[in-house]
Amino acid sequence: MRGLPKPYSSLRDSSPDTTAKLRRGAYVFERHCSSCHGWNGEGAGPEAFALVPAPADLEWLAGSPKAKADPYMYWAVAEGGDRFESDMPAFKGTLQRNDIWSVVAYIRAGLPRRASEEVR
Repeated sequence: MRGLPKPYSSLRDSSPDTTAKLRRGAYVFERHCSSCHGWNGEGAGPEAFALVPAPADLEWLAGSPKAKADPYMYWAVAEGGDRFESDMPAFKGTLQRNDIWSVVAYIRAGLPRRASEEVR
């Protein structure tokens, strides 16, 4: 989580982590993240085998300090992996701000699969 650009370092999500927000996060994760990161966030999705470096293991983020992790996660989703020489796409032009915060909340909640099943 080092090297966070200044515009992102003070970002905070002001909305509460409601059930609806987690369901939205599960939906966004399923559509945009699970093919590489896998359903459990370990980086072993069906597309992961073709990526070098391998997709990040997201599980550790659930237990990291919210004040540090949230701005970092938002930045990683918004800007993608160019800075890390990874194939992670930038989603700032694809996802709305509240969708990015929803997926951040979903990951921090431990990627509860049940939330995604409720969305369908």
